[in-house]
Amino acid sequence: MKFSRFCDYLEKLEKTSSKISMARIIGEMFKEAKAREMKGVAYMSLGNIGPESEHITTNMAHSMIITSIALASGGKIEKVKKDYKKIGDVGDLAEYEIKGGRNPFRKYFRYSSPNVAEVYEGMRKLASVSGKSSQANKQKILAAILITSGKKGRRYAARLAAGIMRMGVGDMTLLDGLSRAYKIPKAELEDAYYKCGDIGEVAEMAAKGKVSGVGTTISKPIRSMLAQRVKEIEKIEEKMPHGMAVEEKYDGERIQAHKKGKTVKLFSRRLTDITNQFPEVVHAVKKINRNSVILDGEAVAYDYKKKEYLKFQKLMQRRRKYRVDEYAASIPARYMVFDILYDGKSLLKKKYSERRKLLEKIVKKGRDMAPAGRIVTKDIRQMDRFFHECLKRNLEGVICKNPESIYRPGAREWSWIKWKREYASKLADTFDVVVVGAFRGRGKRRRTYGALLCAVYNKKKDVFQTFTKVGTGFTDKELAGMMKKLKTAESDKKPARVESIMKPDQWFRPVFVMEVAGAEITTSPVHTASYKNKKGLALRFPRFKRWRNDKKAEQATTAKEVERMKS
Repeated sequence: MKFSRFCDYLEKLEKTSSKISMARIIGEMFKEAKAREMKGVAYMSLGNIGPESEHITTNMAHSMIITSIALASGGKIEKVKKDYKKIGDVGDLAEYEIKGGRNPFRKYFRYSSPNVAEVYEGMRKLASVSGKSSQANKQKILAAILITSGKKGRRYAARLAAGIMRMGVGDMTLLDGLSRAYKIPKAELEDAYYKCGDIGEVAEMAAKGKVSGVGTTISKPIRSMLAQRVKEIEKIEEKMPHGMAVEEKYDGERIQAHKKGKTVKLFSRRLTDITNQFPEVVHAVKKINRNSVILDGEAVAYDYKKKEYLKFQKLMQRRRKYRVDEYAASIPARYMVFDILYDGKSLLKKKYSERRKLLEKIVKKGRDMAPAGRIVTKDIRQMDRFFHECLKRNLEGVICKNPESIYRPGAREWSWIKWKREYASKLADTFDVVVVGAFRGRGKRRRTYGALLCAVYNKKKDVFQTFTKVGTGFTDKELAGMMKKLKTAESDKKPARVESIMKPDQWFRPVFVMEVAGAEITTSPVHTASYKNKKGLALRFPRFKRWRNDKKAEQATTAKEVERMKS
């Protein structure tokens, strides 16, 4: 498939405001692509140049891309910069400035009318350039790609280099398209995706008719299994009448550790490689007496002098590229392991009780790593006592697990139920919501947004439905930086995957997730969460708590969860 043809599909996706049309367009696009092109098509449709686990980016700032556009157009950099201030989008700028013609940078990208695979290869080459003169070489590679990509292709190549495609396409949308293209049940595609965590691999295997062969592999992260929640503690006993394992719930970062030989990789909840951020965890996992193993757990900030766990915000200071060792020394992390998913072979179909027994055999309690604390009981009163002991030790609460349950990647089932401080106190529930719009501020907020329109995720429909409007809880610093933070997600129209009755001053593609607290869930004619009889569910008196940069939009609270909390 020619890159220009691929861009025809991207333009259709950008213009559509219909979720159904989006799935149809993606299906047609996948059907036209060859099997060997599927990875590139899948990744680039999402604005990526590789699987999320590799976290490959071009590392090109807008200023570098603007210089590439000037090189490709032959124009003066001052004029191109001036035009950018008017246009505001590097893709539209590239389309406006570059007219094609001779390619003086052919040695950097030799294709004259590139196909999808060749542009994908070029973008990965951009990402790999390092060392002396790397900045200049990157600018010339991109200039060559822009010259040869055609009018429409320049728009999307420039955006791809910037990592901002403005499509509004998500993983589930691609799976919808694959299902349409190859007549494969979406549930089967989801199962494969959750096991390997690589949308490109699933697309390629679908084209080859080999989706059933996708399995668990070291260094390819598995989608995390998730927990349900309940309003009343008695519901836990109803769901687990034959007993439960009650584990400590930590206020940290979910980490999946993969070990093969002496090589260890750590992956976040979003499947991003975060190995370099937790050297003490890597060192601890290396010591495990197993050749190939996958662990699931939580990294928690820990004060060894006071022997107490610290809050999530403290741990997030470890999210950095530089001075990692310095911060590791000042904010140590403990890896609390609560599951084992692979030990020479997949353990996903093994019972929790069997996996835990193996985990305790392999992972011994140490300074930097230990099995998660737990009790096993049939008595809900004993579970409640353990829960309050956890709160006293600065933990979030507990996770109750069915000893007979298997590990279902990506699933949120009654096999796991979380019980946190917020639920027990009945003062507030917390929700992870997605920012889909903003309203202009007034008075002292006149230079920023006054409130954010936020949504929950409807997994069945693969859409984001509005749930609340958040305007309180932000610090002055958070307010001052809000417009800059959200700018990369701006959309000039309502995104196709957003369902909203309200019309904010600014729309956003579903990208940014934040945690909010609220007083109660009610019904509202202006919100669309679980919309029935001209009313949706809404959160009253919402208050911002923190940004959840560790979560993708599709990992936010679901409409189904909100329904359960309301009932």
